[in-house]
Amino acid sequence: MSGWLLDLPIQTTRVLVPVYAAAAVLVVALLVPVPGVRSRLRVFWPVALLAAGLGALAGSLLVYVVVDVEDVFGAPASLVIRGAAAAAGAGVGIAVANLVRTRWWRKIVAILTIPLVVAAGGLLINRDVAYYPKLGDALGLTGVSALVLGHGNDAEASLKTWRAPAGMRSTGRVGTVTIPGTESHWHGRAAWVYEPPAALVKNPPRLPVVIAFSGQPGGPEDVFLAGNLQGTLDGIAKAHHGIAPIVVVPDQLGSYNVNPECVNSKMGNVERYVVDDVREWVLQHLPVSTSRSEWSVAGFSEGGTCAVQFGTGYPAIFGSYLAISPELGPINGSVARSVREAFHGSLAAFKAAQPVAIMQRKRPYRHTLALYCVGANDKRYGAVIAALARASRSAGMRTSTTVLPGVAHNWNTGAAGFAWGLPKLLPDWGIS
Repeated sequence: MSGWLLDLPIQTTRVLVPVYAAAAVLVVALLVPVPGVRSRLRVFWPVALLAAGLGALAGSLLVYVVVDVEDVFGAPASLVIRGAAAAAGAGVGIAVANLVRTRWWRKIVAILTIPLVVAAGGLLINRDVAYYPKLGDALGLTGVSALVLGHGNDAEASLKTWRAPAGMRSTGRVGTVTIPGTESHWHGRAAWVYEPPAALVKNPPRLPVVIAFSGQPGGPEDVFLAGNLQGTLDGIAKAHHGIAPIVVVPDQLGSYNVNPECVNSKMGNVERYVVDDVREWVLQHLPVSTSRSEWSVAGFSEGGTCAVQFGTGYPAIFGSYLAISPELGPINGSVARSVREAFHGSLAAFKAAQPVAIMQRKRPYRHTLALYCVGANDKRYGAVIAALARASRSAGMRTSTTVLPGVAHNWNTGAAGFAWGLPKLLPDWGIS
């Protein structure tokens, strides 16, 4: 597939409007009665309207089951999502009705209409949740390849004494790596890594580290593709002579729609994977600092919950954390399900793993920075942020929160949250 097609920005108006218009034209064409068996209005219009209604009902029912009943995405569907699903279903219904007792050319138009209205609905939903920025991303063709790491952790200079060499590149690079679960035996997908310009020179400084997590469902790539993380990090590097944190995004899920809750359980030893395997891999392979003040953990949605868990549970490793729209603690659907799947049937273990309980046990936190962020339209998680912030302040953490206007629980919030929170961590990392 051509590079320009893969780079097509599928959230932009210039791409979406022609798709919407083409879908609308085909649907309207299928609503125009033509001479033939079904040409009389008293037969055609009731059939067309019934088909549209049934299709809209099917689209709405699909959203209801996936979002409301199964709670796959951990957040309610917006009116845009519900409207797009209903409209696409109505278009498919009209097209299907035109496959019966119609002329061959009308059948061809109907066949072309079905994928087009489905694509139009999907693109509208994609824009609403800000998920795939480019067509290639939606097709799994991101253009991001495996990193070839040229050095281990051979950094010697501190950030205060290091000076950027001439000819250093102006932007960082992103690639994938395999981080084996040597101690945890966790088998995750490839991790995504960002290296700032300062990490790519012959004698790099000891750089700060962010361990970041995607939401669920999802994967490590979401943090960069939907969360625009490279753009935020390159902006930091540009303003600080090539210096920005190295960001490692391991796979804490294992697959797209599984939630092991960032704990050690029969679903996998994710907690041990992060604090043992991922941390050791970073220390061995990347030019990073060993100071806990320069290690942070961050994430969005389920990944934000993980950030709070690791930030509160391992203050000797992580000096700060950024939680964007997190839950109160590890949970997958109901408490009963979480206790059964992730805590070996122990309600006491489940309660002990909640960050508020962890903070009460480990207080006081004398040198931890806690950042919380949520969308103004995210009613479900807004109260969560307030409760976590109260608990972290009470436990002695320096705590800051923000509510982002005009966004809900989607990657608009994720991207804005990273853009808000990461610059606030610069002083703790020693980047002035």
